[in-house]
Amino acid sequence: METKNKAPRYTFGPVVSRRLGLSLGIDLVPRKKCNLDCLYCEVCPTDKLDEDRIQHVDIQALISEIKSLDVAIDYLTLTGSGEPTLHKDLDKLIVALKKEFSYPIVMLTNSLLLRHEEVRRELLGLDLIVPSLDAVSQDVFKKINRPVKGVMASDVVNGLIEFRKIFAGKIWLEILFVKGINDTEEEVSLLADAVAKIKPDRVQLNTVARPPAYGGTFPLSFEELQKIGKQITSVEVDIIGVNKTDKSGEVLTKEAVTEYLIRRPAGFEELLSVFARDAKELRVFLGDLEDKGIIFKEVHAGMVFFKVNC
Repeated sequence: METKNKAPRYTFGPVVSRRLGLSLGIDLVPRKKCNLDCLYCEVCPTDKLDEDRIQHVDIQALISEIKSLDVAIDYLTLTGSGEPTLHKDLDKLIVALKKEFSYPIVMLTNSLLLRHEEVRRELLGLDLIVPSLDAVSQDVFKKINRPVKGVMASDVVNGLIEFRKIFAGKIWLEILFVKGINDTEEEVSLLADAVAKIKPDRVQLNTVARPPAYGGTFPLSFEELQKIGKQITSVEVDIIGVNKTDKSGEVLTKEAVTEYLIRRPAGFEELLSVFARDAKELRVFLGDLEDKGIIFKEVHAGMVFFKVNC
Protein backbone atom coordinates (compact mmCIF):
# COMPACT_ATOMS: atom_id res chain seq x y z
CA MET A 1 0.00 0.00 0.00
CA GLU A 2 1.23 3.47 -0.82
CA THR A 3 -0.10 6.99 -1.15
CA LYS A 4 0.42 9.33 -4.05
CA ASN A 5 2.19 11.95 -1.96
CA LYS A 6 3.03 11.02 1.61
CA ALA A 7 2.74 8.41 4.33
CA PRO A 8 -0.78 7.76 5.61
CA ARG A 9 -1.91 9.79 8.61
CA TYR A 10 -5.09 7.99 9.58
CA THR A 11 -4.98 4.59 7.88
CA PHE A 12 -2.82 1.49 8.27
CA GLY A 13 -2.60 -1.92 6.68
CA PRO A 14 -4.28 -3.69 5.05
CA VAL A 15 -4.10 -5.83 8.18
CA VAL A 16 -4.23 -9.59 7.73
CA SER A 17 -6.99 -10.09 10.26
CA ARG A 18 -7.88 -13.40 11.82
CA ARG A 19 -11.54 -12.41 11.58
CA LEU A 20 -11.96 -9.89 8.79
CA GLY A 21 -9.68 -11.02 5.99
CA LEU A 22 -7.89 -7.97 4.56
CA SER A 23 -8.93 -4.98 6.61
CA LEU A 24 -7.87 -1.36 6.12
CA GLY A 25 -7.52 0.07 9.60
CA ILE A 26 -8.66 3.60 10.40
CA ASP A 27 -6.99 4.98 13.51
CA LEU A 28 -9.46 7.36 15.16
CA VAL A 29 -7.63 8.42 18.32
CA PRO A 30 -4.06 9.26 19.36
CA ARG A 31 -1.84 6.53 20.72
CA LYS A 32 -2.58 5.45 23.44
CA LYS A 33 -5.83 7.20 24.42
CA CYS A 34 -8.25 4.75 25.98
CA ASN A 35 -10.73 4.36 28.82
CA LEU A 36 -9.17 1.00 29.71
CA ASP A 37 -5.65 -0.08 30.54
CA CYS A 38 -6.03 -3.79 29.82
CA LEU A 39 -3.40 -6.22 31.06
CA TYR A 40 -3.28 -7.94 27.66
CA CYS A 41 -3.27 -4.93 25.31
CA GLU A 42 -1.06 -5.63 22.29
CA VAL A 43 -0.34 -1.94 21.65
CA CYS A 44 1.21 -0.75 24.94
CA PRO A 45 0.11 0.50 28.39
CA THR A 46 -2.43 3.33 28.34
CA ASP A 47 -0.86 6.70 29.05
CA LYS A 48 -3.99 8.76 28.30
CA LEU A 49 -6.63 7.10 30.49
CA ASP A 50 -9.81 9.15 30.08
CA GLU A 51 -13.23 9.31 28.43
CA ASP A 52 -13.08 12.76 26.87
CA ARG A 53 -14.71 12.57 23.43
CA ILE A 54 -13.48 15.02 20.82
CA GLN A 55 -13.05 14.95 17.04
CA HIS A 56 -9.58 13.58 16.37
CA VAL A 57 -9.94 12.93 12.63
CA ASP A 58 -10.60 15.33 9.77
CA ILE A 59 -13.23 13.46 7.76
CA GLN A 60 -12.41 14.94 4.38
CA ALA A 61 -8.69 14.39 4.89
CA LEU A 62 -9.41 10.77 5.79
CA ILE A 63 -11.54 10.24 2.69
CA SER A 64 -8.86 11.78 0.50
CA GLU A 65 -6.26 9.52 2.09
CA ILE A 66 -8.29 6.36 1.46
CA LYS A 67 -8.87 7.40 -2.15
CA SER A 68 -5.13 7.85 -2.63
CA LEU A 69 -4.36 4.28 -1.56
CA ASP A 70 -4.02 1.35 -3.92
CA VAL A 71 -5.60 -1.41 -1.85
CA ALA A 72 -7.85 -4.43 -2.23
CA ILE A 73 -9.71 -4.98 1.03
CA ASP A 74 -12.68 -6.71 2.62
CA TYR A 75 -13.52 -4.14 5.33
CA LEU A 76 -12.92 -0.59 6.48
CA THR A 77 -12.22 -1.04 10.18
CA LEU A 78 -12.66 1.74 12.74
CA THR A 79 -10.07 0.88 15.35
CA GLY A 80 -6.48 1.90 16.01
CA SER A 81 -4.08 2.41 18.86
CA GLY A 82 -6.73 3.52 21.35
CA GLU A 83 -10.51 3.26 21.88
CA PRO A 84 -12.25 4.43 18.67
CA THR A 85 -15.51 5.54 20.35
CA LEU A 86 -13.51 8.35 21.97
CA HIS A 87 -13.78 10.07 18.59
CA LYS A 88 -16.89 12.26 18.73
CA ASP A 89 -19.69 12.37 16.13
CA LEU A 90 -19.01 8.93 14.70
CA ASP A 91 -22.35 8.99 12.88
CA LYS A 92 -21.08 11.80 10.64
CA LEU A 93 -17.90 9.86 9.91
CA ILE A 94 -19.78 6.65 9.06
CA VAL A 95 -22.22 8.47 6.77
CA ALA A 96 -19.33 10.16 4.93
CA LEU A 97 -17.47 6.86 4.46
CA LYS A 98 -20.57 5.08 3.17
CA LYS A 99 -21.21 7.89 0.71
CA GLU A 100 -17.72 7.53 -0.79
CA PHE A 101 -16.97 3.79 -0.51
CA SER A 102 -18.80 0.49 -0.94
CA TYR A 103 -16.74 -1.44 1.60
CA PRO A 104 -18.60 -2.68 4.68
CA ILE A 105 -17.63 -0.77 7.82
CA VAL A 106 -16.78 -2.51 11.07
CA MET A 107 -15.78 -1.13 14.46
CA LEU A 108 -13.69 -2.85 17.10
CA THR A 109 -14.57 -1.41 20.51
CA ASN A 110 -14.08 -2.18 24.19
CA SER A 111 -17.82 -1.50 24.70
CA LEU A 112 -17.51 0.91 27.62
CA LEU A 113 -19.13 3.90 25.94
CA LEU A 114 -22.06 1.84 24.72
CA ARG A 115 -23.48 2.52 28.17
CA HIS A 116 -24.36 5.99 26.82
CA GLU A 117 -27.38 6.36 24.54
CA GLU A 118 -25.79 9.05 22.34
CA VAL A 119 -22.85 6.76 21.53
CA ARG A 120 -25.13 3.83 20.74
CA ARG A 121 -27.05 6.00 18.27
CA GLU A 122 -23.85 7.24 16.61
CA LEU A 123 -22.96 3.65 15.67
CA LEU A 124 -26.21 2.58 14.03
CA GLY A 125 -24.76 2.99 10.52
CA LEU A 126 -22.11 0.30 11.00
CA ASP A 127 -22.41 -2.98 9.12
CA LEU A 128 -20.64 -4.95 11.84
CA ILE A 129 -19.46 -4.23 15.35
CA VAL A 130 -17.02 -6.36 17.35
CA PRO A 131 -17.45 -5.26 20.98
CA SER A 132 -15.52 -6.77 23.87
CA LEU A 133 -16.74 -8.14 27.18
CA ASP A 134 -14.04 -9.80 29.27
CA ALA A 135 -15.72 -9.83 32.68
CA VAL A 136 -19.09 -9.41 34.35
CA SER A 137 -18.12 -9.29 38.03
CA GLN A 138 -16.75 -5.92 39.08
CA ASP A 139 -13.60 -7.22 40.77
CA VAL A 140 -12.52 -9.26 37.73
CA PHE A 141 -13.44 -6.38 35.39
CA LYS A 142 -11.20 -4.02 37.34
CA LYS A 143 -8.38 -6.56 37.45
CA ILE A 144 -8.25 -7.48 33.77
CA ASN A 145 -9.47 -4.27 32.08
CA ARG A 146 -8.41 -1.56 34.58
CA PRO A 147 -11.11 0.98 33.57
CA VAL A 148 -11.34 4.70 34.21
CA LYS A 149 -12.73 5.48 37.65
CA GLY A 150 -16.42 4.95 38.21
CA VAL A 151 -17.26 2.54 35.37
CA MET A 152 -19.29 -0.49 36.40
CA ALA A 153 -19.18 -3.80 34.57
CA SER A 154 -22.96 -4.07 34.92
CA ASP A 155 -23.37 -0.79 33.01
CA VAL A 156 -21.22 -2.16 30.17
CA VAL A 157 -23.40 -5.28 29.95
CA ASN A 158 -26.57 -3.19 29.99
CA GLY A 159 -25.17 -0.94 27.26
CA LEU A 160 -24.59 -3.98 25.03
CA ILE A 161 -28.12 -5.23 25.73
CA GLU A 162 -29.63 -1.86 24.81
CA PHE A 163 -27.49 -1.57 21.68
CA ARG A 164 -28.66 -4.97 20.43
CA LYS A 165 -32.26 -3.73 20.66
CA ILE A 166 -31.68 -0.93 18.14
CA PHE A 167 -28.79 -2.16 15.95
CA ALA A 168 -29.71 -3.81 12.65
CA GLY A 169 -26.16 -4.89 11.75
CA LYS A 170 -24.15 -7.86 12.96
CA ILE A 171 -22.67 -8.11 16.46
CA TRP A 172 -19.72 -10.42 17.04
CA LEU A 173 -19.02 -10.31 20.77
CA GLU A 174 -15.40 -10.96 21.69
CA ILE A 175 -14.33 -12.37 25.05
CA LEU A 176 -10.59 -12.47 25.68
CA PHE A 177 -9.41 -14.80 28.41
CA VAL A 178 -6.31 -14.39 30.56
CA LYS A 179 -5.20 -17.45 32.49
CA GLY A 180 -6.05 -17.31 36.18
CA ILE A 181 -8.07 -14.08 35.95
CA ASN A 182 -11.36 -14.38 34.05
CA ASP A 183 -11.36 -18.11 33.29
CA THR A 184 -12.84 -19.32 36.61
CA GLU A 185 -16.03 -21.37 36.55
CA GLU A 186 -17.89 -18.56 38.30
CA GLU A 187 -16.82 -15.87 35.83
CA VAL A 188 -17.44 -18.06 32.78
CA SER A 189 -20.95 -18.76 34.08
CA LEU A 190 -21.60 -15.03 34.50
CA LEU A 191 -20.28 -14.38 30.99
CA ALA A 192 -22.52 -17.10 29.53
CA ASP A 193 -25.56 -15.56 31.24
CA ALA A 194 -24.61 -12.10 29.92
CA VAL A 195 -24.24 -13.46 26.37
CA ALA A 196 -27.76 -14.90 26.53
CA LYS A 197 -29.09 -11.46 27.49
CA ILE A 198 -27.04 -9.51 24.94
CA LYS A 199 -28.02 -11.80 22.04
CA PRO A 200 -25.04 -11.21 19.71
CA ASP A 201 -24.93 -12.93 16.33
CA ARG A 202 -21.90 -14.89 17.44
CA VAL A 203 -19.31 -15.01 20.20
CA GLN A 204 -15.60 -15.14 19.50
CA LEU A 205 -13.32 -16.53 22.19
CA ASN A 206 -9.82 -15.13 22.19
CA THR A 207 -6.78 -15.21 24.42
CA VAL A 208 -3.39 -13.51 24.74
CA ALA A 209 -2.04 -14.07 21.23
CA ARG A 210 0.54 -11.23 21.08
CA PRO A 211 2.99 -9.73 23.56
CA PRO A 212 0.85 -8.06 26.25
CA ALA A 213 1.26 -4.62 27.81
CA TYR A 214 1.97 -6.14 31.23
CA GLY A 215 4.02 -9.14 32.29
CA GLY A 216 2.52 -12.16 34.00
CA THR A 217 -0.34 -12.19 31.49
CA PHE A 218 -0.69 -15.66 30.00
CA PRO A 219 -2.95 -17.31 27.40
CA LEU A 220 -5.33 -20.22 27.64
CA SER A 221 -4.81 -23.30 25.51
CA PHE A 222 -7.06 -24.10 22.58
CA GLU A 223 -8.52 -26.99 24.60
CA GLU A 224 -9.33 -24.65 27.50
CA LEU A 225 -11.10 -22.25 25.15
CA GLN A 226 -13.02 -25.17 23.65
CA LYS A 227 -14.21 -26.18 27.12
CA ILE A 228 -15.38 -22.64 27.83
CA GLY A 229 -17.11 -22.47 24.46
CA LYS A 230 -19.26 -25.47 25.34
CA GLN A 231 -20.66 -23.52 28.31
CA ILE A 232 -21.98 -20.76 26.05
CA THR A 233 -25.04 -22.39 24.53
CA SER A 234 -27.24 -19.45 23.51
CA VAL A 235 -25.30 -18.50 20.36
CA GLU A 236 -22.70 -19.82 17.91
CA VAL A 237 -19.18 -19.71 19.33
CA ASP A 238 -15.92 -19.35 17.40
CA ILE A 239 -12.39 -19.78 18.66
CA ILE A 240 -10.27 -17.29 16.79
CA GLY A 241 -7.46 -18.95 14.85
CA VAL A 242 -4.66 -17.98 12.49
CA ASN A 243 -5.97 -16.40 9.30
CA LYS A 244 -4.62 -17.81 6.02
CA THR A 245 -5.60 -14.83 3.87
CA ASP A 246 -3.72 -14.42 0.59
CA LYS A 247 -0.93 -11.92 0.39
CA SER A 248 -1.83 -8.26 -0.04
CA GLY A 249 1.50 -6.97 -1.30
CA GLU A 250 1.92 -3.79 0.72
CA VAL A 251 4.96 -1.70 -0.21
CA LEU A 252 7.99 -2.66 1.88
CA THR A 253 9.34 0.53 3.46
CA LYS A 254 10.57 1.45 6.93
CA GLU A 255 7.50 3.67 7.40
CA ALA A 256 5.04 0.99 6.27
CA VAL A 257 6.52 -1.68 8.54
CA THR A 258 6.75 0.54 11.62
CA GLU A 259 3.23 1.93 11.13
CA TYR A 260 1.93 -1.65 10.94
CA LEU A 261 3.87 -2.83 14.00
CA ILE A 262 2.99 0.23 16.11
CA ARG A 263 -0.64 -0.85 16.05
CA ARG A 264 -0.19 -4.62 15.71
CA PRO A 265 2.87 -6.59 16.83
CA ALA A 266 3.40 -9.35 14.28
CA GLY A 267 5.37 -12.50 13.65
CA PHE A 268 7.50 -13.12 10.59
CA GLU A 269 4.87 -15.17 8.74
CA GLU A 270 2.25 -12.45 9.15
CA LEU A 271 4.63 -9.79 7.87
CA LEU A 272 5.57 -12.07 5.00
CA SER A 273 1.88 -12.33 4.07
CA VAL A 274 1.21 -8.61 4.41
CA PHE A 275 4.23 -7.39 2.46
CA ALA A 276 4.37 -10.28 -0.03
CA ARG A 277 8.14 -10.43 -0.30
CA ASP A 278 10.70 -13.17 -0.63
CA ALA A 279 11.42 -14.54 2.85
CA LYS A 280 15.15 -13.86 2.59
CA GLU A 281 14.56 -10.27 1.46
CA LEU A 282 12.18 -9.64 4.37
CA ARG A 283 14.57 -11.14 6.94
CA VAL A 284 17.36 -8.85 5.74
CA PHE A 285 15.01 -5.85 5.84
CA LEU A 286 13.78 -6.62 9.38
CA GLY A 287 17.34 -7.29 10.53
CA ASP A 288 18.35 -3.85 9.32
CA LEU A 289 15.48 -2.24 11.26
CA GLU A 290 16.57 -4.17 14.36
CA ASP A 291 20.17 -3.07 13.96
CA LYS A 292 19.00 0.54 13.77
CA GLY A 293 16.95 0.15 16.97
CA ILE A 294 13.65 0.85 15.20
CA ILE A 295 12.08 -2.52 16.01
CA PHE A 296 12.85 -5.37 18.39
CA LYS A 297 11.87 -8.99 18.95
CA GLU A 298 9.82 -10.28 21.85
CA VAL A 299 8.96 -13.90 22.58
CA HIS A 300 5.40 -14.59 23.68
CA ALA A 301 3.89 -18.06 24.18
CA GLY A 302 6.81 -19.58 22.32
CA MET A 303 6.39 -17.30 19.28
CA VAL A 304 8.63 -14.44 18.15
CA PHE A 305 6.95 -11.09 17.51
CA PHE A 306 8.38 -7.90 16.06
CA LYS A 307 7.44 -4.74 17.95
CA VAL A 308 8.12 -1.01 17.98
CA ASN A 309 9.12 0.60 21.26
CA CYS A 310 6.22 2.28 23.10
